[in-house]
Amino acid sequence: MAINRFPIFVFGLFLFFVPGLLILGIELFSELGQSNPFIIAMIIFWGGIPSLVGIIAYLIADKKVKRKIITGLGGLTFYILLLPIIGGVNSVKEKIYLVKHHVELEQIAIDVLNSKITVDNANQILKKENLIVSISCVPEEKKHVLFLISGMIDNCFGFSYSLTDEKPSDNCCGDFTSWKKIRDKWFVWTTT
Repeated sequence: MAINRFPIFVFGLFLFFVPGLLILGIELFSELGQSNPFIIAMIIFWGGIPSLVGIIAYLIADKKVKRKIITGLGGLTFYILLLPIIGGVNSVKEKIYLVKHHVELEQIAIDVLNSKITVDNANQILKKENLIVSISCVPEEKKHVLFLISGMIDNCFGFSYSLTDEKPSDNCCGDFTSWKKIRDKWFVWTTT
């Protein structure tokens, strides 16, 4: 009596790809800075075992070697490209957010740099306006305002309104790992 391998075949593929698709879905459908890194970590941690079981079940169920190779390489490619895909999605989200809110953020930055409002007052305004950023730092040279999107003591990222194209000499969130211009006077930055 022949065993119907199709359900095992489909279930194996399902288990193999679901963790990556969940992570991609969370990143695609969450607002900038709103995806929870702990949930992503749990999906990676707990999703690894079912994913491994899934690929093993698939490899056992599928009898065609060529299809196994293509599917295995396709899955490997998917997981290798997942991080750059998420990075690209977040880069687009950053640009969209800044297009929507650069006028308000720029006015707040100019007011802070000209000492019309304090950083605390600016953060209250940002919170009242339901903007997802807060001002993390105004370096001593008073040419930049660093808006924090996410991060804690270090490993932060955000936007900077800058009167110069140079990154500031200091910040309140660790050493800069990137400083990239995304529009006139606006940069996206990350720290360690």
